[in-house]
Amino acid sequence: MSADSPLIPDSSSAPRAAAVVPPFVAAVGAAAYLTLLAPNAWLVLLTDGALSVAVVAAAAGWGAWPAVWLGFRRRSVMQQTCVAAALGLGILATATLALGVAAALNRPVAWGLVIAGGVLGLARIQYRQGQRAKTGIGAAKQGRGAPEAAAPEPRPGLTAAPVRDLALRSLVLLTLAVPAGIMLFGATLPPGVLWNGEARGYDVLEYHLQAPKEHYEAGRIHFLPHNVYAQFPQQMESLYLLLMHLAGGPYEAAIAAQILHALCGILTVLALAAWAPPGWPRIVVAVVAGSVPWLAYLGCLAYVELGMLFFAAVAAGVLLDRFGPSNTLDWRSALTAGVCAGLACGCKYTAVVLVAAGLGVAWFLTVPQPVSARLRGLAIYGIAALLTFSPWLVRNAVWTGNPVYPFVFGGANWSPEQAEQWQRGHALPEEAASLAGRAQTAFRELLRWHLSESGTGLGRIRTTLFGSALFVLGVLGLIISRSRPAWMLMIWSVLVFVSWALWTHMPGRFAVPLIVPMALLAGQTLRPAQRVKDPEGGADPRKPTLRTPIVVLAVIGATLNAGTLARLLVEHDRFWMPTARQTGSSLPGLVGFTDGFVEADELNRATRPDAHILLVGRANVFYIARRLHYTVVFSRDEWLEFARDADARVCLDWLRTRGVTHVSFSWSEIDRLAGTYGFAKIVTRAWVRELEAAGLRRVRPTSEPASVASSELYEVPQE
Repeated sequence: MSADSPLIPDSSSAPRAAAVVPPFVAAVGAAAYLTLLAPNAWLVLLTDGALSVAVVAAAAGWGAWPAVWLGFRRRSVMQQTCVAAALGLGILATATLALGVAAALNRPVAWGLVIAGGVLGLARIQYRQGQRAKTGIGAAKQGRGAPEAAAPEPRPGLTAAPVRDLALRSLVLLTLAVPAGIMLFGATLPPGVLWNGEARGYDVLEYHLQAPKEHYEAGRIHFLPHNVYAQFPQQMESLYLLLMHLAGGPYEAAIAAQILHALCGILTVLALAAWAPPGWPRIVVAVVAGSVPWLAYLGCLAYVELGMLFFAAVAAGVLLDRFGPSNTLDWRSALTAGVCAGLACGCKYTAVVLVAAGLGVAWFLTVPQPVSARLRGLAIYGIAALLTFSPWLVRNAVWTGNPVYPFVFGGANWSPEQAEQWQRGHALPEEAASLAGRAQTAFRELLRWHLSESGTGLGRIRTTLFGSALFVLGVLGLIISRSRPAWMLMIWSVLVFVSWALWTHMPGRFAVPLIVPMALLAGQTLRPAQRVKDPEGGADPRKPTLRTPIVVLAVIGATLNAGTLARLLVEHDRFWMPTARQTGSSLPGLVGFTDGFVEADELNRATRPDAHILLVGRANVFYIARRLHYTVVFSRDEWLEFARDADARVCLDWLRTRGVTHVSFSWSEIDRLAGTYGFAKIVTRAWVRELEAAGLRRVRPTSEPASVASSELYEVPQE
């Protein structure tokens, strides 16, 4: 297409409204689509969502003043907001950890943290307005008695070309309405509903929300030897715990936690756009990043990945600023980037390599500075990252003797056999562990697409949850730009890919850090062109001949991504149809129905509120509102270890002395875990029959044969 194509006209004279209208149109589109999916979702967003927004607003307040001290006072409002929110979320999470460990966290204290953040934010806004007023007064005084200056040239209005350009930007950004609507709809559903590919949020019910629930009920943050995942860095989980105290309970805060994670996805897109060149490059970055299905897919769940992405995006943006005219990384920028990279590590262990190390190395290899200056900047960056990651390292070192528990050094309640079980359970199958096998897995998780027999036109195309536009436009960004920032982003992408492919068992979700550098690279396809002299000696801007095809590619990719998400939602709705026929409720009818999941749990219905249940096999226990003794598959189960050398009667005595009233065997889980991660060999149906003979009584016997029962609940006789 010609550079003069009327499809996407130049908009250098468009007013500031051009920066506000397209996001507003996208927000209205998302609101309309959400209303189409589930009108009742608005009631949940206006209640539970208000808590999540309050936490983000408080975080921005807590981080507003540190952002000023770190030199971001003169940056754009978008950049200031992102830096402040990132720093503030880190402050809130660290404060929650410290107060929780000290058993000093409760509802008044939690609200005190939020209110204090709001006051600090308002004070920052008031101070900024005061400074602007003083500047205006000073300028007016200087103008008194001065010769009359020429009248300023009137600002151009919304002429035909800018109006057309504004409409086009709005239409392009409107492609984000479907993923945003699906993400918000999914976030208002109870945990454990979405998605089948994530075992309906099994990890959320096992530790992302379960560990904060246990800390909330105990009144303090403490070591959970039965749940190894609770010792992973818990930057996001600490915010979920804060929400539990704000809301007054774990179940009251469950949906708010999901909405907070969704908000981190929105902040990620905002941060990527904030550090993209204004105009069409910013629109392309927002569309490419915001339409990646992984964002909406994960944003529905109380996971941690979107928090990690937000911190990574801010860290990358701060380092990209250093490729400007000065080409220097001052200590404040290095410190800020390092702090955000460390906060990303606090969300997920993999970020240590994929974000902090990968981004730091990529910057070091590409920034045009003397080696001594690079080393100095990298040292500040690394120390800052270590400091903000250190609360989780210190916590583990004190409780387990290993700062990166349970990896490398083992630690409390962790044996060499467990370490071997972990390695075996998280290793690729032998046929997929070779380089060729890993390449095939990478293609399947990142790039694979095919034509489906169902659907028509673009609707037949099936892609991965990364989509296609992210990688196509990312590579084009390097080819077209070939600038140092582009090389930094590409090197970081390569490091992320190589580390993911060689160091992990290659689930696609672990590769989501690729979204940040590849989306920013997509913006490099339309980076502002240099000015060149025309034959008559004047200076004309070089016309960006690729603008139209790049934007068209982004729109096509976003459309395909929206189709992917919509199909997944339809398929999941069909999965729930049998339940809907039994309960009379469709998937939209489950919105905000967390209490219903508590009431429907079979163990809650079959036991009294004062029951103490020992679970064997099942670990997705968030909805069980009883005193529990459960163990995740990689942790040591005291009863099962004791039972290896004890007869059935002694095993029952062990339960009685610890006040256990019921034992539940989840055979479907036991069989699944035995075939994947491995399970205690003593747990067989024959062993349970021995326990029955010793006095264990089955609760509510059914006609279902014991050999095929998916779960069994027994009462422990109290002698």
